[in-house]
Amino acid sequence: MNKKTVRGFSLNGSERFHPGEPEAVLRNTSVVEMEMGELKEGEILAETLYTAVCGSDVSATLGKPNFDWIERPKIIGHECSARVLELGPGNHGSLKVGDLFNPVAQLGCRKEDCAACRSGKWNLCPDKIILGYHGNGAFGQRMILESDRVVPFTEGLTPEFGAIVEPLSVVVNALYSKCNIKPGMDVLVTGCGIMGLMAAELAAASGARVVITGIEQDRNVRLKAAADRGITTVVVSEQKPLTALLHEGIRDQQGMLFGSKGKVDLLIECSGIPQVLAEAMLAVKPEHDVCLIATYPGKVELDATHVTRQSLNIKGVMGSHKEHFMIAQKLLVQGIFPASHYINLYDFEHINEAFADSIQAKTTKAVVKMN
Repeated sequence: MNKKTVRGFSLNGSERFHPGEPEAVLRNTSVVEMEMGELKEGEILAETLYTAVCGSDVSATLGKPNFDWIERPKIIGHECSARVLELGPGNHGSLKVGDLFNPVAQLGCRKEDCAACRSGKWNLCPDKIILGYHGNGAFGQRMILESDRVVPFTEGLTPEFGAIVEPLSVVVNALYSKCNIKPGMDVLVTGCGIMGLMAAELAAASGARVVITGIEQDRNVRLKAAADRGITTVVVSEQKPLTALLHEGIRDQQGMLFGSKGKVDLLIECSGIPQVLAEAMLAVKPEHDVCLIATYPGKVELDATHVTRQSLNIKGVMGSHKEHFMIAQKLLVQGIFPASHYINLYDFEHINEAFADSIQAKTTKAVVKMN
């Protein structure tokens, strides 16, 4: 086995920082040297090729309380492409050295009495093991992981684009499993991080009209990236809240009015801001869907009576499973999601910059070349 000492990006501290404060990178994380151990039954050694900075990684770096459960220090990261270097003891099926793959971020317990695992939905297993949070992850230049996690690359997928298969797979789960999205719908996406941008792109590709929201700091990077792709963008603020803008009338890039009397067909919430969800759900038509992809730093106060009286359907999305990964790979190869428009590449030597830019919303999606 290769005993080479490699480097990794370690989450160490849990000091609280406000969103937009890049100091969190230097205070709560560090680049460390790590030595790979021996492979156990069913494990493989992989070379990490490209790893993307996830919004959850940023939240953990900022010390948000909903990520206090992560043990520190920990090599974080779960959105990546990798290559098999060595197979450990046991049966690995058709997997062989040199294969390119995505690791499934969430590995279920795989016990016979687990309903989620029996259906292949490891993302819903109560005892799932999340790469980079329960064990060292993809911001190490090498990884030891279970071969059961492996989703081999589909033909034509490049390692750079492969790094964003995991987040795209979550959006695939949301739109195709939860939202019942149809051509002609008016879809509101709140939050213009990569999940929001992916949701907007896939909704538009499904024939919907889409508006995506952000705040002032998003105007020149994230909202501009969406606007350049023909997606209508809106900057919201305390002075110009979303519901007021909808009632005043938002027009798409062709000048047509978006929504009907301030109401939309579908809300996809990606901001992770409690007040945004509480307000945006007021703009959904009766008997229509509110889809939550984001997680939140605390409890969210909702007008539950409004939900009842409008017969709204609130649907949460937790991660994804292998089927969603395979769909996401195809969407990238076919260009349905235009990865080159949204990713920004960084060398591993500039990983602190990749995180700082992500924290400050200076990039749509930071992807780090790990080796």
